[in-house]
Amino acid sequence: MTLRFFGAGGAFSRKYGTTCSGITLRNGHRWLIDCGRQAPDQLHAAGVSWHDIEGQIITHVHGDHTFGLEDFAFSRFFHSDRGIDSVRDGGPRPKLVCHRAVREEVWQTMAAALRYVPDPESPTSGRLETYFEVIEPSKVEPPAAMPWSRAEHFAVGGLRMVARDTEHVPGKPSTSLEIAVDEPGDATGSDSMVAPKIAWWSGDVTVMPDLLAELEPRTSVFFHDCTFTEYPGQVHGSFQALEALPEVIRRKIVLMHHEDDLEEHRARAEALGFRIALPGQVYDLVTGQRLE
Repeated sequence: MTLRFFGAGGAFSRKYGTTCSGITLRNGHRWLIDCGRQAPDQLHAAGVSWHDIEGQIITHVHGDHTFGLEDFAFSRFFHSDRGIDSVRDGGPRPKLVCHRAVREEVWQTMAAALRYVPDPESPTSGRLETYFEVIEPSKVEPPAAMPWSRAEHFAVGGLRMVARDTEHVPGKPSTSLEIAVDEPGDATGSDSMVAPKIAWWSGDVTVMPDLLAELEPRTSVFFHDCTFTEYPGQVHGSFQALEALPEVIRRKIVLMHHEDDLEEHRARAEALGFRIALPGQVYDLVTGQRLE
């Protein structure tokens, strides 16, 4: 299982690109985590077609995470490529996995475009399900601080994942991802009472030390968003808070979603054990080690 960064920068990055990464599962299926505004060009530059993608995982709805999703949906619906028919011509719909509270905001954001379909009798009948095979959670954890589920579990086509409600913009649905990396049926796999080994993806989140400490023993790698700019009402992973984490956690963290001033802070970050995500890098999710 591997993860490749297509974009590794923050919302306003011009140098490192907005958020979009690809996961390749053991069965060869390829998924995207988020689909920022630059994603169509990022995948094209890497020689990857939308039709190579099995499904899309969305952590939350902000432009640097979702503004490429309309391109993805329309391309798959109307175009055929790589021997795969368009959805309109009977080809498979790409899968969509996200927390149901996030899914509601995905549709709110995209409905103005996607509700229009080539049907003279019902031209505004398009739904999210018109374009995507929407995957429902297999298990739901009850609400905690927010009215929506605290976490939702998914299992589809070799992907096993938990989308967990986390702290980003106050009151907004936003999730981290706990992606199972062990083999199903292993001693720590889905057929066991023991929680699976995971690779963790922050989405966008303020630093949650207790959650990271709880997950660390079974986590191969933490991909954590990071900002080196301190400001009131912080909504991202403040580097000041990240550097206060225990060393055992810091050495498992890959900093992503950073600003274009990264090089001003890189030496300090690496001296503390952090690794830095850059476009084109590939990580082994089982070991947590960088491959390329």
